[in-house]
Amino acid sequence: MLGFVIGMLFTQRSGNYFVMMFDDYSATLPLIIVVLLEVIAVAWIYGADRFMDDIQAMIGRRPVVLYKYMWKFVCPIMMVALLLASLIRMCIHHPTYRSWNQQTAEEVQLEYPDWALTMMVILIIVASMPIPLMYVQHVIQSRRDKQTAYSECVYIRADGGDEASLPVNESEEQAPGHNGYLKVETDEEGLERELLAEEEGDAFEMGDMSPDKEDELRARV
Repeated sequence: MLGFVIGMLFTQRSGNYFVMMFDDYSATLPLIIVVLLEVIAVAWIYGADRFMDDIQAMIGRRPVVLYKYMWKFVCPIMMVALLLASLIRMCIHHPTYRSWNQQTAEEVQLEYPDWALTMMVILIIVASMPIPLMYVQHVIQSRRDKQTAYSECVYIRADGGDEASLPVNESEEQAPGHNGYLKVETDEEGLERELLAEEEGDAFEMGDMSPDKEDELRARV
C-alpha cells in the first residue's frame, strides 16, 4: 500500500520531476555511502586477512597481498574523498532541475524548493540506513544472547551451602567468593569437558597429536 501511494507521485503531470529527483539523489550518494560502509565492514570489522582466507578456500589460491591494502586504505580513502566532493558540490551549487517553460518553449534550469530539498535528504538517509541499522541490531542481539547464556549458569554459595541459586548481579562475571557465590558447571558442560579430556589423553598416549590439534583442544578445554 505504501509503495502504491508513493508510486502515485510519478503518475501526475509533474511525475517526471519526481522521477529525476529520485534518480539523481536516491542512487548516487546513498550508493557511495553503502559501498564505503561495506568496505569498512569487510576490511576492518570482519578483517581483510579473514576475507582473503575465505577467498582462498573458495578458489584454491590466495589473492595478491596488494588487494589487502587496497581494501583497507585506498578504497576507503577514495570513497570518503568522493563523498566529501559530492557533498561540497551540493552545498556550493544549489541543486537544480530542468523545467519546461511554455512561454519561451524551451527548457530552463530551476532551483529545487525547500520541501524538495527536505525530500532529497530523507531519500539519502533512508537509502543509506539499512547497513548501520542492521549492524546495531546484530550488536544488541549478540549482547542479549551473551547475557541470556550467562544468566542460565548455576551458582552455589561459597560458604559451603548446597542450595543452588543465581548471583546477585548477573551482568558481571563473578569470581569465587565475590558477593557470596561460586559458578559451577552444568551437567552438559561437565560431560563436554570429560569427553575433551579423554580425547586429549588418547592423543597423548598415541603420541601423534599435531600442534594445531593441541591448540584446538586447549582452547576448547
